Amino acid sequence: MTTNSENTHSIGFPLAEVHAALSSQEYWEYEAKNIGDEPGEVRNFTGGPNVKIELAEKLPIDAVPESFRAMVPATLELARTVTLGPVEGGRATGTVTAEVSGLPVKFNADLVLQDADGATSLSAKSAVDVKIPMMGSMLEPKIMEWVEQFIAHESSLIEKYLKENA
Repeated sequence: MTTNSENTHSIGFPLAEVHAALSSQEYWEYEAKNIGDEPGEVRNFTGGPNVKIELAEKLPIDAVPESFRAMVPATLELARTVTLGPVEGGRATGTVTAEVSGLPVKFNADLVLQDADGATSLSAKSAVDVKIPMMGSMLEPKIMEWVEQFIAHESSLIEKYLKENA
């Protein structure tokens, strides 16, 4: 079973500025350093009209539901790939795919950045898939909560980066 979610966040900067930041390696280095309790790293960055970023990040153990923590390694690594296309018609689209090392957990999201009267709307349609017989469907909603919080935090981080680098 897969658990799905849709959420939208506002970033208080114009789409052109948000897109420019997300198209830069400097932003992703900043995000990798600041997104979690422990710094992650940018493993690969491909610029151009279609940006692709590969990140390795440490996952906090509290991202895993408490009932499941005894079965997971002490350190979890999140391998995340983000893509972002060019701005066309007042919007840009992208994707996120992620896997947790050592666990049968995957999530992905389709992203839309859209002009919103001088600000930017970030919409994410997310899906979480946990491949553990009889437990996956119980764990997915809890992991989805973490994914939703992560996306909200990422939106705030984009805004903070733009304020600090304006």
